[in-house]
Amino acid sequence: MTTAPRAKQDGAAVTTTPPGAAAAQPPLLEVSGLRRDYALPRESLFRPPGRVQALRGVSFRMEAGRSLGIVGESGSGKSTLARLVMALDTPSAGSVRLLGRDLHALPREALRQARRDFQMVFQDPYGSLDPRCTVARIVAEPLSAQGVARVEQQARAADALQAVGLRASDLAKYPHEFSGGQRQRIAIARALITRPRLIVADEPVSALDVSVQAQVLNLMQDLQAQFGIAFLLISHDLAIVQQLCDEALVLRDGEVVERGDPAAMFSAPAHPYTRALVEAVPRAAIA
Repeated sequence: MTTAPRAKQDGAAVTTTPPGAAAAQPPLLEVSGLRRDYALPRESLFRPPGRVQALRGVSFRMEAGRSLGIVGESGSGKSTLARLVMALDTPSAGSVRLLGRDLHALPREALRQARRDFQMVFQDPYGSLDPRCTVARIVAEPLSAQGVARVEQQARAADALQAVGLRASDLAKYPHEFSGGQRQRIAIARALITRPRLIVADEPVSALDVSVQAQVLNLMQDLQAQFGIAFLLISHDLAIVQQLCDEALVLRDGEVVERGDPAAMFSAPAHPYTRALVEAVPRAAIA
């Protein structure tokens, strides 16, 4: 992936822009040296608790309108990375910059306002929707958190539902009245309503039937083409990453071991771990 160089900040020398030249734009998302350590349960009163490293210096960039797939087996650090990118957890070291803003350095109110630019779709369409709330309230929730007027919330919720293939009349219904695929469309509508630049999708189709998976993936591709949304896709399914993503990044034990074009990477993996992941999948699934 080709990216534009960034000017140095925070006290370092700043590269000046020649007269008449456009200023370099920061990438949509820049993750630098990201590390996350967790304390293990204490085994003795006389010794400090051990620690486990979920992420070990992960770095990558994403440009606007592009999609990056994060693949790896369970325990590789994929979901930890998603939580840190969404500023739902605090890194032990490193930074997450969205449009040049260090999300973990922003004051609380500034972070709340910044969240309109990045939203998340969770793995479980059953557990991620409050069964006590109507679809109208669920989909409009991000706008409510931003202080948007109720009339505008309802209008934009109707637009978001229609964008994902549902009807405005569905706003009055409850989650139990929909199928699993429809619930995930509602979750995507909720993520879409703030008109974000980036959507983090953590295993968005793994809980769905295979036939429904294809419908949701096609919807995500259509939304990307229509609105220019970038997707950070967390998945263990190489075929899904190959279908949806411009680039793939392979995590193993919290470290990046390989990255590149998904088709080329999965047809001729360079790292033994990537090769093992490919060989564990039926060839027809990623052909």
